[in-house]
Amino acid sequence: MPFTVSHAVVALAARRLPVPVAAVAIGSMAPDTVLFAPFLPPYEDAHSWWGVPTIDLAVSLVVLATWWFLVRPAWSPVVPGLRRRLPRGWGRRPALGARDVLPVVVGCLLGSVTHVVWDGFTHEHGFVVRAWPALRDGAVGGYPLPFLLQDLSSVLGLLALLVVAAVWWRRADVRPVGPLRPVERFVPVAALAVVVVLALAVGVRSFLAGGGIGGVVTALAFRVPALVAVALVVGAVVLLVGRGLRGHGTRGS
Repeated sequence: MPFTVSHAVVALAARRLPVPVAAVAIGSMAPDTVLFAPFLPPYEDAHSWWGVPTIDLAVSLVVLATWWFLVRPAWSPVVPGLRRRLPRGWGRRPALGARDVLPVVVGCLLGSVTHVVWDGFTHEHGFVVRAWPALRDGAVGGYPLPFLLQDLSSVLGLLALLVVAAVWWRRADVRPVGPLRPVERFVPVAALAVVVVLALAVGVRSFLAGGGIGGVVTALAFRVPALVAVALVVGAVVLLVGRGLRGHGTRGS
């Protein structure tokens, strides 16, 4: 598979479409979620055509709701540097109505379809690779052509995302923000520390088990995204609860 994050590059092309960019981005990564959450259906099912409107759509909607209503409003006002550049609206939950359901679903499905098509060219069991002998049997310097396309497209997709992020960073308006509350200073540091410690534990465990450098990299590639996701969700809950308690205390004083 290409780097999971690289799949989100397709969302850049969706900015002019009448669908939420976040829905396309999350939908484009949804099929790979099964790699980081073992309790989900098998990889092959999530990367099938029937899996797009079932498994992938369900995962996309859950992740998108978590992003919109929990993670984004909790974290955007506290992330150093970013909080001065992110739109003010990111600190609030979006107001969605019945008319937004179809665009959200279409965006999620569109993203997942691009994932399956992309993998079709870059996976040894991809539907394009199986149907196209020149691609299936081709090689460059002894390196299978599908794997070469996988690596190249992964790097190019990630590079495009980084370039867009860098351009946005330079052009974004920098606005004044208020001071952080104690809980808003504590949670990011604590979340980062927990992720780093657990990632080190995963790496050491893999190395001691005889995995070598390759095994450590593989273990981290599959575990760190899950650790980050859990840290973001738990941290978001703590941040929102902390703000709520602070708000009640202020009104009562």
